[in-house]
Amino acid sequence: MTKKSYAMKYDELLRGIEIIGEDLDFLCSLSENPSEEYKIPDAVEYSLAVIALTNQLSFMSQELATNKLSEDGIHVILTKEQVDTMNDLYEEVEEALVRLRKCGISIQIN
Repeated sequence: MTKKSYAMKYDELLRGIEIIGEDLDFLCSLSENPSEEYKIPDAVEYSLAVIALTNQLSFMSQELATNKLSEDGIHVILTKEQVDTMNDLYEEVEEALVRLRKCGISIQIN
């Protein structure tokens, strides 16, 4: 039996890494340079969001970015397990950001 492979565009992977990095930078700036406008009302929810984004960024930049490319160099080849992990990490980030929005912090607005 052959192992099924998956792919995503390499430039989309790089753009995803860039966006996640920007989101993480914004959240980290709230604790590094606190302001009156953006206070952290719930440190636990804030920390969980930072951890979720860090995990997603680490996976994408360390594991996926080293995968083989398609022959044309346009796609990154993924395994089913990597696709599942990406989906799980995405869901964890989305859940953490929803909880963080309920505390008054939204990376979508910023």
